[in-house]
Amino acid sequence: MGFTVLFLLAALVILAGIYYYLRVYQPGKPAERYSAYAQGLNYLLAGEPEKAREKLLEAVRKDSENLDAYLKLGSLLRQNGQVVPAIKVHQSLTVRSDLKPSERAEILKELSLDYEKAGALRRATEFADRILVIAPDHSWALNFRLRMAEKLQDWATAFETYRKLNLVAGRKDQIKLALYRVEEGRALLDQGKGKDGRLKFREALKLDRACTHAYMMLAHSYVMEGREEDAVRELKNLLEANPDQGYLAYDMLENLFFNLGRFGDLEKLYRQIIEKRPDDLHTAQALARFLRKKGEIDGALEICREALDKHPEDLWCRRFMTRTLLENNRMDEIGSLVLEILDRVLEDRPRYICSSCDFRTDEPLWRCPRCSSLGAFNL
Repeated sequence: MGFTVLFLLAALVILAGIYYYLRVYQPGKPAERYSAYAQGLNYLLAGEPEKAREKLLEAVRKDSENLDAYLKLGSLLRQNGQVVPAIKVHQSLTVRSDLKPSERAEILKELSLDYEKAGALRRATEFADRILVIAPDHSWALNFRLRMAEKLQDWATAFETYRKLNLVAGRKDQIKLALYRVEEGRALLDQGKGKDGRLKFREALKLDRACTHAYMMLAHSYVMEGREEDAVRELKNLLEANPDQGYLAYDMLENLFFNLGRFGDLEKLYRQIIEKRPDDLHTAQALARFLRKKGEIDGALEICREALDKHPEDLWCRRFMTRTLLENNRMDEIGSLVLEILDRVLEDRPRYICSSCDFRTDEPLWRCPRCSSLGAFNL
């Protein structure tokens, strides 16, 4: 009796093993089912997109549930410029009812990229927004939304999106937020809404007191309305708030002071800045230009000489001095300046350039030390 029971138990175990092997494990089926997909991935990694596309097509024909194969197939179609087929592939996936939130977000991401490729930026934005409904802190969707807002010049949306990105990343980039506000103001200015534009520029300065763009646009808005004294005031505020970039206002300041008949005030301003910032090369150059316009040639040359004492590498001052001396027939003073310019230009331009990687050197080489190319220097 005991032997019979053992025999039956052994038979049951064998039958169960056969059933599992044939019905559950199904040898050969995974290889058959996924071999095309796996080959497609391998072709993608090997940089052979056409072969990858063929294998992924085969994979989705064999297994309509293989979501990743569909996603990659659509992406390949898009990269090959076949945007409409790519959209159809990705759009067909959205009707599936069993999608996980992460899978739906991945499909919407591909559709966003499809419509961007098609040039339908607002439609692309809609799909990114749908991702943000699923996952409000989705970093890719936020960055994509920001890029679309910039392309569409939707500066208010760009501002809000970038602020959200700051929160997600745990940072506080007020500088870029200020620039978005300035662009909002510029758009209002273009619509003839000077006062509303200035409100945005003021908001930008609350975010970043040193925002050069905001001061320049404030001054520009006042110039448009003929309020030149107000424009001068804003540019002076810029010089105080951001002296390193103050030189960007010099051309506008010169025009304003000239129109106001206050050219002498401009010289005084430049000299005050140099007194506070003796190494300020931009201001020295501006003062030299101003003095030459006044006819004070020796004064202009002296300012350049003083600047060269602090910035011996500067070519602008040497060129300015050479031209000024030439225009005033002081030829005997030009020679040394010309030699200095030539020496510095030749120093800054290496004689030999690798034709493969643009590595530059003054030495004649037969092998490039950067890319190892032989004979690339055309000696």
